[in-house]
Amino acid sequence: MRALTGTPQDWPRRVRLELQAGPGETLDAICGGEVQVLQRRAGYRFTLDPVLLAHFAVFEAGAHRGRLVDLGTGCGIIPLVLARRLGRTDITALELQPGLFSLAERNVYLNRSEGAVTLVQGDLRRVEEMFPASSFGHVLCNPPYRARTTGQRNLSLEKALARHELACELPDVVRAAAYLLVPRGGLCMVYPASRFGELVSVLRTVQLEPRTVRMVHPRADRPAKLVLLHAVKGGRADLTVLPSLVVHSEDEHAFTDEVSAMVG
Repeated sequence: MRALTGTPQDWPRRVRLELQAGPGETLDAICGGEVQVLQRRAGYRFTLDPVLLAHFAVFEAGAHRGRLVDLGTGCGIIPLVLARRLGRTDITALELQPGLFSLAERNVYLNRSEGAVTLVQGDLRRVEEMFPASSFGHVLCNPPYRARTTGQRNLSLEKALARHELACELPDVVRAAAYLLVPRGGLCMVYPASRFGELVSVLRTVQLEPRTVRMVHPRADRPAKLVLLHAVKGGRADLTVLPSLVVHSEDEHAFTDEVSAMVG
């Protein structure tokens, strides 16, 4: 396990030299420029999904306070949105891949968020080796969506691991969340709407009860593609289904006002 806590004295000096886009990298801005993100052109690049998840967790699932961990943080996009846009602190972010962990380190310092975000490199399937049980009030995860047999050709290993269930599967994520959460703590996930039934079934195997869901539609006249879900450890069966979130207006290239407020 490798960790960055923001306290080592040599980190700011060492990282400062890397806080710009290098060969094969881009520097992208979201949230009205509040969040700056270094990414690799040919590697895994974040989508809208983690931005939606961060806002859902804070505004619909009570994750505006309490200790929080992001499983599979990638380049660090969820902790950065939480820290820079949504005012969260005491955030831990776990990432398996060394290359993405390195990007997340640089992004944390680029956004001056080292006081709010702790990065840990490790495997979520072995969380008991890194964290005590019941360490967090909230767990967030934007996990790989695709089965290991679908659509893997021509992907870099970094993309394949981030998009496909190669290094972890849904039961691994759910077991890790159940271990990490305090009683009555909450797991927030974004997942394909087509796998919603499977998600609920797996959650209930470890006493994580769905509390709030919100379907995400690409347009108002199209079926939901994603679901945002909040589940409570040891919670009762009392599900609230929120009004749908629509991503695009009639112009498919324009976001709706709600989504524009998140990303702009």
